[in-house]
Amino acid sequence: STVTILSPNNSGKRSEKISKITIHHMAGVMDAGNCARMHLRASGSSANYYIGNDGKICGGVDETKRAWTSGTGNAKGSNDHMAITLEVSNSAHGNIDPRWPVSEKAYQSMIRLCADICAFYGITPHFDGTKNGTLTIHKMFQATACPGPYLEGLHKSGQIERDILAAMGQTASV
Repeated sequence: STVTILSPNNSGKRSEKISKITIHHMAGVMDAGNCARMHLRASGSSANYYIGNDGKICGGVDETKRAWTSGTGNAKGSNDHMAITLEVSNSAHGNIDPRWPVSEKAYQSMIRLCADICAFYGITPHFDGTKNGTLTIHKMFQATACPGPYLEGLHKSGQIERDILAAMGQTASV
């Protein structure tokens, strides 16, 4: 099921066409609504979507608006103007598992949501390890460990890209 907790923490209308997805991790184990409410209280952050450990999704900032997720500022051409941003719950805290893993339910919801976004906006999912890819990660834009070794490893191996393509009924072109 999907819920929406709209955040006022956004920069209004995007200045760029949506052409990317940036996957973040929550650095905690929580449900989607709790992460959205935490961002409301933090007042300096938000995301377009939150995915809980149980796989449920919460909308946070309408896709037509720039969320405050990657710390890239409001200048034209910034990542957050181009990217739909997702916060994904971890299934264990870093002190328990330093990889910051995510549950299978959260992962599958993330893949389905990414596939829907790619299909809707005509995005070919591709992680090339740079800011130029259509799949980007937080640490490309700020000094952070986000999205953690688990999700970063799945990006670097091409697994996330392959899984999104498979969910879209496509295969990766090698």
